[in-house]
Parts: sequence; structure tokens; C-alpha cells
Amino acid sequence: MDAIARIETSLGTGIVKVLQRLTEGELTTSDTCNVLLPIIRGGGNDVDYKQVQAIVWDAGLAQSMKTVGECLAAALAGGQEEAGNAEEAA
Repeated sequence: MDAIARIETSLGTGIVKVLQRLTEGELTTSDTCNVLLPIIRGGGNDVDYKQVQAIVWDAGLAQSMKTVGECLAAALAGGQEEAGNAEEAA
């Protein structure tokens, strides 16, 4: 949740709108880096924005945008999957 909140704050819009901008081809490279920064940090990596830019450059913009899409989709589905698993366990 913290990473999602940070993404929404840095981009000034909700996570669903961010995903929509991505699918419509309107997510900028700066937006891509701003999405990846809290995700990478959330994985326990101490990186800054410049390092994320280098990662995006090395991986390629298309791959980076694909990764952003996968991460955002997983974040949106995560709460539903957890709720479903909790109901099944009960």
C-alpha cells in the first residue's frame, strides 16, 4: 500500500488512472521512473531516482513499461486475491 500511495502522490493521480495512461501510451519516461522508484525501494533496494533512470535505460523503455504494467496490475489484483484466500481459508 505504501508504494501505491507514493506512486499516486508522485504522479498526482490514482493508480487506476496511471494504468490507464500506460495502456493508452500516455505514460512518460519520467512517470515510468516515478512508478518504478517506490516499487524497487519496496523490494529492499536503496536506490535513488537517477539510478532508476539508469535501470530503465539499460533495460529499455519498452521492457520498463511492460514491468510497470505488470506491477500495477499485480497491485490492483493483490487485495482481491488476499481477500479471496482469506475467505477460502475460513
